[in-house]
Amino acid sequence: MTIKINLLGVAPPPSRVSAVGGPPAPKATQVVMFVGALIVCFGIVGVMYKIWSNQIADLTNQRTKENLRKAELAGVKAQNEKYQQRLRDLETRINTIQALQNSRVGPVELMSALGDVVNRTTDVYLFTLSPAGDRLQLKGQSGTVESMASFIASLKKSGFFNDVQLDQFFQDDIQERLNYKFTVSCLFKSSTGGASPTAGGPAAGPGGPGGAPGGPPGAPNQPPVTRLMR
Repeated sequence: MTIKINLLGVAPPPSRVSAVGGPPAPKATQVVMFVGALIVCFGIVGVMYKIWSNQIADLTNQRTKENLRKAELAGVKAQNEKYQQRLRDLETRINTIQALQNSRVGPVELMSALGDVVNRTTDVYLFTLSPAGDRLQLKGQSGTVESMASFIASLKKSGFFNDVQLDQFFQDDIQERLNYKFTVSCLFKSSTGGASPTAGGPAAGPGGPGGAPGGPPGAPNQPPVTRLMR
């Protein structure tokens, strides 16, 4: 065993072993911590980027599906509008055909019903039959009040005339003969349920060509729409 004695009083230089085994320098520690922090930050940013990228991809897919659905609904809407237009065209054609049928058959049915009512009464003369909006207006005269009342009652009981109203009634002395002029309005109810045949204009009736001409004594000289006499 060898013992060395330092007689100079100077401390020996540190050995390499002790330098290697000692604590690291402060700058190296800071570099390591900075690099570690960067790695952690990049890791967090990478994870967030991945999550957001997936969300963006999902939203893009949903938008694509919604656009496809929107295009399908637009096609369905266009097809529906096309069917609606065809339905309106068909309804217009049906209404036109019904109007033509009513205009062809309606006046005949109206005058037949009115002629039947007139045949049930006596001493009643009808001068005109004309439309007044959706109603019919009858103008005539009778020799007595009873015959006029009987005519109005027959209209109500016929089943073809509704809401029969006496609009005007007055006495008229012509050539020393007492007459009662009256104006009656009513609604015509067709047996087929169609519209009033007078909606398109004055109705022709059995009192036209082939009917009984003329009128009662002292009747006013006016161009009648329909002339009936009983």
